[in-house]
Amino acid sequence: MSLRAKTILVTGASRGLGLEFVRQLLELPTPPEVLIAACRDPEKAEDLQRLTKSNSAVKIVKLDVEKDDEIDKTVEVVSNYVGERGLNLLINNAGILYKQMPGNIADVTREIMQKHFSVNVTSQVMMSQKCLPLLLKASSLSGSNELSTSKAAVIMISAIRGSQTLINAEGPLGFIHYKCSKTALDMATVLLARELRDVGILVTALHPGWVKTDMGSSEAPLGIEESIRDCLRTIGRAGEESNGKLIDLKGNILPY
Repeated sequence: MSLRAKTILVTGASRGLGLEFVRQLLELPTPPEVLIAACRDPEKAEDLQRLTKSNSAVKIVKLDVEKDDEIDKTVEVVSNYVGERGLNLLINNAGILYKQMPGNIADVTREIMQKHFSVNVTSQVMMSQKCLPLLLKASSLSGSNELSTSKAAVIMISAIRGSQTLINAEGPLGFIHYKCSKTALDMATVLLARELRDVGILVTALHPGWVKTDMGSSEAPLGIEESIRDCLRTIGRAGEESNGKLIDLKGNILPY
């Protein structure tokens, strides 16, 4: 099933996965009517600016996900853009990975741990909270009890490195700051999915693969175009079976 969300908000949209989400969303058979691309510094987001010049559906908003006042302003702007349609899909893509240290017990710091939890967990929960009225509005218009990303959904961009089961079995060590934050994000996904199920909002954590981006490095085996193409196919098919789950870009359910 192809994604048919009319209104979409993507965070961390100036580069990497976020920018590619915006590009490919515009190329869908049924592209969104309103696509809000949020980033910290719109003036420096040249690639994103070019997309707005070629497609009036794209709206850029300034957003640092760690700043509550900017979240509030963003949601207000989004509300004005989407109007009575509400928000069909929130893609919580903004995230960080500090790679300047191995991230072992000997070198990780409180500051680095807290920074990753702030951006990768707390900010995603706050974005979901503030967008909830818009998601509820979209859900109420569908006339269906089925969960669907074309109706009302939150997609948390997570990582396989947050899987306690897989890391315990065979995963690489290090990056404790990043992995713990993604594990916590997965728990937030479970809790939000259970809480919002009865009001028709789908919540899923998505692992996009190890991708050639600034975060993923040039050693990653997966190109960004391929990753997002598969992610969008999987997002379009997501429903009850993936609610509260960690899934990969092919739609496979991964263990927590």
